[in-house]
Amino acid sequence: MITRHYKAYIVFISLLILTSCSAHREVKRTIPQEIAKPAPVVEDPYDIMEKNIPTISKVYIGKDYKLGANPDKNVESDCSHLVCAIARNSLIGTKYEFKPYYVPSWKIYDYTYQIEKSETRPGDIIFFKDQQKKQNHLALITQIRSDTIYFIQASSSSGVIERSTQSEGWVYCWKKRFDSFRRWKKEVFEEKKSYVSEEEIKSYVSEIEAGKEYFRLSQNP
Repeated sequence: MITRHYKAYIVFISLLILTSCSAHREVKRTIPQEIAKPAPVVEDPYDIMEKNIPTISKVYIGKDYKLGANPDKNVESDCSHLVCAIARNSLIGTKYEFKPYYVPSWKIYDYTYQIEKSETRPGDIIFFKDQQKKQNHLALITQIRSDTIYFIQASSSSGVIERSTQSEGWVYCWKKRFDSFRRWKKEVFEEKKSYVSEEEIKSYVSEIEAGKEYFRLSQNP
């Protein structure tokens, strides 16, 4: 005859087994069946310049003007060296590089194409002309707030300075000399052959961590 205590023992053991099986099934459901890869973030050089130039450009404000001076190697700069230096340095650490390194003003005009004011973004260029209607000066757009465009330039009278289309300098001088808004052609950018982006590194790390978790759960059913 099965005693009352023995019956209680049987019930206890049965409940323990059922609980163990349930926990086992729950663990199995948590094992990932497939490692999902995050969608890569695609940025072209124009996106990168727009993001970096507002900060990069501030490094050069306050330098004196000197014809032919590279602001990365001197305490002075001229307008074309300034524009090229900012464009070049805004791409450092990315998969793109500014291929020409430096080009003079007249060639920058050839390496760019005209755009409308409504299309402008940081990294675009403003060309100015002299009294003979020849393009002889340029500036780089650094940021846009509402309808106001901010740009950095190196002028013989003020050195490297940031102005806007609401400033007195624009109203009384540069607006009258305005020629066009222009954007770099794609040919000035070169994609590096070997480059691992930050997004790709994060993706690899996520895959490794997911693989470790899968291995841990499979070893402890």
